[in-house]
Amino acid sequence: MAGSERIDVAAVSAALADQGHPWQASENAMTRMAKTERTRRLGVPMPSESERATMDQRAAMVKSAAATARAMAAGAPASFDARNVGGHNYVTDVRDQGNCGSCVAFGTVAALETTAAYTRRQPGLELNLSEAHLFYVHGLSQGATCDTGWLPKPAVEACRDIGITYENYFPYTPRNSGGASLNSDWPNRLARATDMIDATGNAAQMKEHIATFGSITACFVVYDDFWSYRSGVYRHVSGEAAGGHCISLVGYSDAEGCWIAKNSWGASWGDRGYFKIAYGECYIESWQCIGTRSVTLRAWTDNTKILGVWSNDSARNGWAYLENYGWHRLGADSDQAAATALGEILSAKAAGRTVNAFADSGTVSTLYVY
Repeated sequence: MAGSERIDVAAVSAALADQGHPWQASENAMTRMAKTERTRRLGVPMPSESERATMDQRAAMVKSAAATARAMAAGAPASFDARNVGGHNYVTDVRDQGNCGSCVAFGTVAALETTAAYTRRQPGLELNLSEAHLFYVHGLSQGATCDTGWLPKPAVEACRDIGITYENYFPYTPRNSGGASLNSDWPNRLARATDMIDATGNAAQMKEHIATFGSITACFVVYDDFWSYRSGVYRHVSGEAAGGHCISLVGYSDAEGCWIAKNSWGASWGDRGYFKIAYGECYIESWQCIGTRSVTLRAWTDNTKILGVWSNDSARNGWAYLENYGWHRLGADSDQAAATALGEILSAKAAGRTVNAFADSGTVSTLYVY
């Protein structure tokens, strides 16, 4: 590797010192890579000149409004962090896309997983969705490859219109080097996005969505100094544009004037895999900011606890709160079957027994009580 291809972290630190140390830089695996290897860790095609002009107009408006956007976002607090809401974490583990421009799949999946957990108020939700299904199947069908990258809007649309399976049904490896394939049973182990929203260029709507639903997917331009980010609130200080990148925003802070982002370069990069980026910086609000208001899950729950039960005098109106899946109506073909299912659920909860239910987008259609 040519030495000039490495990021000169000392030079970045010197530039930061000249600007009053707005953030901290350090060497890491990314700064030591060759330029071509680094750019493979991105994956959003850079916009055309006409698109860039539109983004510039949006950015100019957003930058002046972002700091005061809370006042325009009804109900949005001054800060939010899905990793710590009343002491609870609703964000899944940081992952690593490796040497494939699949960041859109990781940013989209990360946002879906956080939304699924937060809207269910289920911290630590054991949900691991398949970036491989999203990128190597849905993305490929639209011409996306590891070398071309993709965009969040069609990715979220695929999650809405078709859905994506779980990681164990199509494990991810960079460029699918592990040779995995999609399990043929994937329609029965599926997550789907619902109520998709496009908040591009609207910082107030972004904040309101994050605080209400947990996360949103966003794109920004990566400059050469960003590779060396360690902590603090990132602002572009030095270096040229390296390419476009997609991440999930899991929070924001008006006091610090920044968004909180979950990256897909592993937990050893940045601040344990996360970074903060200043409002109005690098088109973070002005490119594609796509979210969803809920995520439906279709799968066998395996050995699952019953955390809550609810019913009333109406026939076939029993509900159970399934650990990791949330509230589900007990589906049945008759009043007697519904009453029997509710009785089994109540008995299982009282005795601390687990169940294996087929949870299908809010309804339990089959139930085994152990």
